[in-house]
Amino acid sequence: MATVHVDEHAVTVTLSAVEKLFCGGRTRLVVPLGEVRRAERVELPTRAAATGVARSGLVVSGILKLGRWGIGTATSRFVSVRRRVPALRLVVDDKFREQLGYHEILISTRDVDQLVESLAALR
Repeated sequence: MATVHVDEHAVTVTLSAVEKLFCGGRTRLVVPLGEVRRAERVELPTRAAATGVARSGLVVSGILKLGRWGIGTATSRFVSVRRRVPALRLVVDDKFREQLGYHEILISTRDVDQLVESLAALR
């Protein structure tokens, strides 16, 4: 399961070995705080309303979603979510999206409320 760390400079998502396979071999996604447009809690992240349906990744229906979601749509997401674990949704600036490769990052974490509060305080 990915871990999310927030400091005064950036949000860093560290990926597990399996998640790395679905993120182009990257072990981390780093988003500078100035590039974060929105951070929010997603209560039911495995639902299609949270991720969209077009994908390139792994799905265990209702249990797990991992990979790139939103293929063929205006919003591309890196998704690593699990049932019964809320997620942090980070929406990044459009210009930074070109560097990151995603418009949004959606990561299940039990620390979602603390992360959202930290991001609100730092921005």
